[in-house]
Amino acid sequence: MQLYPLKLVTVVGESVIMEDIAEEAVKLGASGYSLTDVNGQGSRSARNVLVVSSGSKTVKAEFVVPMDIAEKILEHVSHDYFEHYSCIAWVSDVLVVRGESYIAK
Repeated sequence: MQLYPLKLVTVVGESVIMEDIAEEAVKLGASGYSLTDVNGQGSRSARNVLVVSSGSKTVKAEFVVPMDIAEKILEHVSHDYFEHYSCIAWVSDVLVVRGESYIAK
């Protein structure tokens, strides 16, 4: 079994921006993504999965990518979203079976 060293980029933010972030990540070279509804608490207070008054959800987007693509995604998110939306992003090291599947052609 071969393991491929790649990066897991995780972005957690308001649902209103997450589809755009996911689509832009694909344009930047990600081969795909996963979106998950989440809830939690952080520096901007508690975030519910569904806020009744506004219908706003918190969503987590994940991308398994090479480092050069990870940097592009993080640059895009930090430049275009951090100032105006509640969101956070980070990158983690991962070892992936069938890792060649995560490298965009």
